[in-house]
Amino acid sequence: MKCPQNAVKYCPPDSAKTQACWDAPDAPWRGIRRKTPDRRTVVILTITPNPCVDKTLFIDALRPGEKIRAPRYGCIAGGKGCNVSRAIKAMGGDTVAMPFVGGHTGRHVVDMLEQQDGLRCATVWVKDMTRTITTVLEEPIHRQTALFEPGSRVTSEECRKALELVEQLLPEADLITMNGSAPDATLDNFYHDVVMLAHKAGVKTIVDAYGAIFERALEALPYMVKPNAEEAQQLLQRAITNRAEQWAAVDWFHDKGIPLVVLSLGADGALVSFRDCPSIRDCPWEDAQFHAHPPAIEEVNPVGSGDALVAGFALGITQDMDIESTARRAVAMGTANAMSWDIGTFTKTEVDVLLPKIQILAK
Repeated sequence: MKCPQNAVKYCPPDSAKTQACWDAPDAPWRGIRRKTPDRRTVVILTITPNPCVDKTLFIDALRPGEKIRAPRYGCIAGGKGCNVSRAIKAMGGDTVAMPFVGGHTGRHVVDMLEQQDGLRCATVWVKDMTRTITTVLEEPIHRQTALFEPGSRVTSEECRKALELVEQLLPEADLITMNGSAPDATLDNFYHDVVMLAHKAGVKTIVDAYGAIFERALEALPYMVKPNAEEAQQLLQRAITNRAEQWAAVDWFHDKGIPLVVLSLGADGALVSFRDCPSIRDCPWEDAQFHAHPPAIEEVNPVGSGDALVAGFALGITQDMDIESTARRAVAMGTANAMSWDIGTFTKTEVDVLLPKIQILAK
């Protein structure tokens, strides 16, 4: 047993002090099982640098300049990685959420993840308060107006401690997903550094992000990326308006050295492409390119569907599923998520009903 703290040299393997480090009630890794030769549970670590308190006010009509009382509201721990963890848990998977949080709103995010969602957290505490996103939903016309607070600033020291926490958790992780934007330029290299640490530990990574943090992560060669068409267009700085241009964007990522590329297309599903890459160890699939297309549904709330898609691929990769079965389930999860207002609260039964309706269309 290795000590989870940096002071490894002061904690001999399997010593009482090492056990105390793992069992400390205030430890950020509390409740996370150590890997042992007979451990069979797969653990997926999700990282969210820019989470939020995600509040929704349900009203009849938004009338500027008036005082409006909402008859009901909802509140969840928001952020892409938090959504991924919820979706993994909905499918019976084991996951640990690693959000960057601060202040009383950050405490609220962790409480909701642990108590409301039943998730385990390895928390990165920062000085700045976690943002709140308030969405006003006019129910009769189903129109949303969202107000975003700025993300938290993150210091170099806080970033360093976050990387140390990743190192401490790597022995317990079977796959890491990095999700969302960087709230501060200090984190622009963070995903890159996490991917490099994961390479050394033999752990696969998925990056779903945009901006500088995504561009720099590509240099470290994550196992999978999941941009949407708009994000790919911004990165490549060229129009992506038809299928040929979408496939060209997918090939661009492969040419960078990324083995698995999933270009999400919203209600149109996703383009999925795998290309065996010698630079990545343990590539399980043969080369494949296809369009995973969902059935038409009555969409209620598409927010978080891309995150459910990521969760589906994370589960498929860690469960050694073939690429078509992985994509089919991932798209079914994203579709099921869009069929209700609450994010990541679909059931495995709902996903199973959708599975045979997902079309796999060759390129």
